[in-house]
Amino acid sequence: MSFSKITQVFRRTVFPTHFVTPRVQRLRSPRSDLFQLSFSRTYNITYWELYEENERLKRERNEMLDGYNKFKALQKEKQEGTATLFAGKSIPIGKGHFDRIVNGGCTFIDKTSLIAEFIESNSDVSLVVRPRRFGKTTNLTMLKEFFSIPIYPDNENYRRELFRDTKITERSCLLDSHFCKYPVIFLSLKGFDACDTWLKMKALLCQELASLYKEHGYINDILDDYEKLRFNKILSGDFEHEVIIKSLEHLSKYLRTYHRRRCIVLVDEYDHPMEIAYRYQYYEEARGFFSSLFGALLKDNDENLEKALLVGVSRITKSGYLSGLNNLNVFPMYVDKYATQFGFTEDEISILLQHCDKKERLNEVKEWYDGYRAGNGICLYNPWSINQFIDTNTLDAHWVDTGGTATIKKLLWHSTKDFKKKTLTLLKKGAIDVEILKDIDYNTLSPRASDVIWTLLYYGGYLTMNEDKNLCIPNMEVFTEWKGWLNNRISSNPDKMLEMLLQCNLTKFEEELPTRIMESLSYLDTIDSNLAYHFLMIGILSPVRYHNYELLSNREAGEGRFDVRIVPITENVIYPISIIMEFKVYKKNEKIIDNDEYGDEDEDKTEHWLRKKSEEALAQIVERKYHTGIKTTKLVECGIAFRGKRACVSSRVLHKEGDHWIEDEKKAK
Repeated sequence: MSFSKITQVFRRTVFPTHFVTPRVQRLRSPRSDLFQLSFSRTYNITYWELYEENERLKRERNEMLDGYNKFKALQKEKQEGTATLFAGKSIPIGKGHFDRIVNGGCTFIDKTSLIAEFIESNSDVSLVVRPRRFGKTTNLTMLKEFFSIPIYPDNENYRRELFRDTKITERSCLLDSHFCKYPVIFLSLKGFDACDTWLKMKALLCQELASLYKEHGYINDILDDYEKLRFNKILSGDFEHEVIIKSLEHLSKYLRTYHRRRCIVLVDEYDHPMEIAYRYQYYEEARGFFSSLFGALLKDNDENLEKALLVGVSRITKSGYLSGLNNLNVFPMYVDKYATQFGFTEDEISILLQHCDKKERLNEVKEWYDGYRAGNGICLYNPWSINQFIDTNTLDAHWVDTGGTATIKKLLWHSTKDFKKKTLTLLKKGAIDVEILKDIDYNTLSPRASDVIWTLLYYGGYLTMNEDKNLCIPNMEVFTEWKGWLNNRISSNPDKMLEMLLQCNLTKFEEELPTRIMESLSYLDTIDSNLAYHFLMIGILSPVRYHNYELLSNREAGEGRFDVRIVPITENVIYPISIIMEFKVYKKNEKIIDNDEYGDEDEDKTEHWLRKKSEEALAQIVERKYHTGIKTTKLVECGIAFRGKRACVSSRVLHKEGDHWIEDEKKAK
């Protein structure tokens, strides 16, 4: 073999043209060490040493090919249904931008089909409404990376690496027509939380606009003197009203002139400024300003605008700053379009858990994080919660700790009697029939506007639609937030109270409940007393729903209707016990007691009345056979009497012998 031939073989061996570059493999493969080579050696060797080196490199190449083929096989295994996963070395915690996720070597789900769905849509201006932490920012930054014309031509290759092997690369015609072909205006309206005055919000917005202009500073050369003056005013943070409200429209014109292509506009968290403005009571000023700013950009700007996509949490279109747009199409979660593009689907969760060696916990994950129902009946999971679970290996309320509930909390506990009744139904794992408004008007937002509050709760992710189009709490994570809202008013830890009952620690329960009533009832004085006490007790007991118990209320059993009954759903419970409760509530103008032996003090009479009524309630459980159908061999019965902020509990523990319930001699302490 001639030296030249060996050299040619050597070159073909060292530089195989069909290899994927080492950088990309580090992004895609958990076995990236197989692909890390250095070609910077200096060779000073003999013919035979070169031959041996060539043979060694051939073996090395074959090993790499084996590793690469295994990796490709692994990738194919990581496809389930319509889901595709790119395996990385970590979960994207704290990384919201698409390029940071890919370049950071993170595992991610392929959502690039959104690109085609967006660009092929008939809608010129689209609004997608989804709850917090549903992947909106990641998707918007992905669209920016795909569509935007690189400032430096070499960046196009970098962009191609970001999308290598993703679904969108299978659409070659779409790639040729749209990849890196548009000027993109990307504006994030996050970060206004500290703006407690309109002046602060306006100043922060001017900073955002200045950053946007600076990003596109390369277009300055094509501007005339007057346009340069306006351009520089924005860069300097000029507060002149006319300059600011026309800034986005003018930027779209400058970009279209420079690139000879119309612009794509992407707006993240479009509704956040309005929520902050409502909270700090300068809503009208903010609405008027943003209406002028975005109206100029998105309405009657066909010459400069190709398409626009806005994302946010709430639907404030007719009453908000988008009210003047007649070319706007809104896509909430319950419609089919974009249904699978935001949030994780069942297939995507399955493949992700499998990759992270947590597939055996799928049922637990479903219980905690499943339940959001989108168009076509598709079930969705919150990506933030799933990623946090994988990262911490803890089933917990990760999503609800991310904030964003200030407006809801302000309204929730000052709402109407009907609202609180429906809340009781939700806490008992029921569903409610309420109308979701097509639009939210912050001007009408008040504790009395129940329909607006239900709509806010739905769009915020605290409720979802079931198969019958009724609203319910989607999963245990969100239920934890509902419970938290109630428990903030109930002071102490309700799980402790529940534990006392399940452990038959009734002496402690009888001591603790009256204190809890004393601390908790003042905020419920807007509703009738029966409902108030019922509301409180359901709040204390409702956590059993997610520990394989069923919480029933006001149902028929035996010869009457019990107030509360708790029974295990399966045998796989820590405490195989049932609980029955009956309530007695003081009625207005009811005589407490006539007997003078209790003196004139109302305190003494009330104490006697409470004790007497709690014992009557306990006796009623037996008399009306509320225990009918109980399958456990252990039972706790509680009779509870209420008057004002006072309560008294009479209780007992029973065990079953044959067909009879026998009372235990001593209560646990």
